[in-house]
Amino acid sequence: MLAVMREHHRTTREAEEFEYIEEEALSDYLAELAPQIGWVVIFFNSLEDTAASCLRELMLRDPDQDERLDVFLAEMLFSAKSRALIHLYGQAIVDCALKTTPQELTAIENLLVECGKRRNEYAHADWLGLKQGQMVKVKSQSQKRGIVHRYKRFNGADVEEDVAFIDAARDTLYEFHVRLLDQVYGRA
Repeated sequence: MLAVMREHHRTTREAEEFEYIEEEALSDYLAELAPQIGWVVIFFNSLEDTAASCLRELMLRDPDQDERLDVFLAEMLFSAKSRALIHLYGQAIVDCALKTTPQELTAIENLLVECGKRRNEYAHADWLGLKQGQMVKVKSQSQKRGIVHRYKRFNGADVEEDVAFIDAARDTLYEFHVRLLDQVYGRA
């Protein structure tokens, strides 16, 4: 049996072939997925807080200064926090000649980027514009052939998989951070 495609790309004109579903079916679908989507947000926010905590630890040696750094962190989006964290890790790896490899750092960077991508699909999806076949518009981009929309099919198992992925990413980031700090401070 062929796997059902979860993702489709359509121009605005091509997307007209997707029919909206009736309001009752939309309500039932969202009632089923909404709690799980909430878990995506909860675990993503926890991942973002972990990234901010890691930044604090790398930048400050005085916990009393955390509040001043929080002024800046509060204004940063997840992507900026992630990028800053990866750059600080990279600087520590090079300057301190750590055992952590650039490939390990790249894996953490890719993990954080993927988490942001997955979270954004939920946060920016057009949930009320659900189309037949449970197709939800998750992104729109201007391209040479016009505006192209990316539609994705979500079911409960997909959402649970994304929750688990983001939750595991938080643990992976924290474990990487502890290993790196242990190397920086000669504890490893």
